[in-house]
Amino acid sequence: MRLSAVFGLFLVNYCSGDLMINITNLSVHYRESLALDEVSAFIEEGELIAVVGPNGAGKSTLLKSIMQQLKPSSGCIDLGHRCLKDIAYLPQSHQIDRQFPITVREFVSAGSWQRISFWRAFGCTEQRLLQEALHKVNLIGVDDRQISTLSGGQFQRMLFARMLMQDADILLLDEPFNAIDAQTTEDLMTVIHDCQRKGKTILAVIHDLALVRRFFPNVMLIATQLIASGTTETVMTGENLAKAGYQYLSSEMPPLNTECSVNSLSPTELPFYGRNIS
Repeated sequence: MRLSAVFGLFLVNYCSGDLMINITNLSVHYRESLALDEVSAFIEEGELIAVVGPNGAGKSTLLKSIMQQLKPSSGCIDLGHRCLKDIAYLPQSHQIDRQFPITVREFVSAGSWQRISFWRAFGCTEQRLLQEALHKVNLIGVDDRQISTLSGGQFQRMLFARMLMQDADILLLDEPFNAIDAQTTEDLMTVIHDCQRKGKTILAVIHDLALVRRFFPNVMLIATQLIASGTTETVMTGENLAKAGYQYLSSEMPPLNTECSVNSLSPTELPFYGRNIS
């Protein structure tokens, strides 16, 4: 992940060139407030990146801008030769109406519409892909249930299954592990790593910093502006996090440990690692 230093572009270009995601001087206003201020980053193909920052830092705004759901005030987003149909976007679960009368199978199957169109028959190939997606997220046997009957963890697994059905090159995940149990988080991280091994580019808004340090090799730290981007070890320092507004953090951070978990941390580390941010 490299920083871009190009200035003076005021358009959003979604289908030109050969880059994966090139964000240049992106500024976005949301509800009359400046949500992103001249953020620039070049995201390479196959990267797995956690987007981290405090409340109101512009993390979700960044994903929605890439999805063209929000119009930039200035700047450029370039997806190279890819278009929006090449992106799978997993929104925060609370944004989805869980009372809508639809079964798990129907909900997950809708993920294929961008590939096969709404009017095309759902054939044997799609049925096979559906069963594979449900198997990968451990939802076999619940496909006839209404989505309103699912637990929080099952609902999130279903969202991941729908994302897998899209088979997109770029995955944008907005707080995919919010309010779910540890086992579901572990299982879905396995799904994410499998997607990365297949060459997919993944940006995930994550508020659990212990999870970031354990599973994500790269980080974008945002607090309206881009504070730092690069490897997790170089970005997740006390100095950078303090710049982002986490004044409660000490200047000395424990060394990066890919096997760390909240349960393995000392009491002096828990105020940082055990705290969820968004």
